[in-house]
Amino acid sequence: MKEYIQLVKNWFPKSIIKQKKVFTVSGIAVFAAVLAIFVLSSMGSSDGTRHFPESESVTIYSPIPAQELFLPDEPDFIPGVLLQREQRTHWSEQDAAEYWQDPLRFGEEAWRERIEAAIDELLERVP
Repeated sequence: MKEYIQLVKNWFPKSIIKQKKVFTVSGIAVFAAVLAIFVLSSMGSSDGTRHFPESESVTIYSPIPAQELFLPDEPDFIPGVLLQREQRTHWSEQDAAEYWQDPLRFGEEAWRERIEAAIDELLERVP
């Protein structure tokens, strides 16, 4: 590392090496001045507002319509929940028809027999 520093020192003239503090300070001052000019110019006018000419105003048009960006409201298709109903002492066939489905209507007798056989076999194993 020292060898590289020595090579750099030998490359510069002796007068530049003696004045490196002056060059460093002047470089920092120039950088600070450029930075200050940039900051002051970006701050705008003295009243704190920025004034743009009319040619710089921008109008934004969306290439996608709003109907395609957002999902429509869902329809209210969920039926209400009947928390309790009036208890009846006797039911007619018409009253029960709403709540009853006959398992034998579509030929489910074979399924009923298989299920009953499985239940009987299970109950026979229980001591």
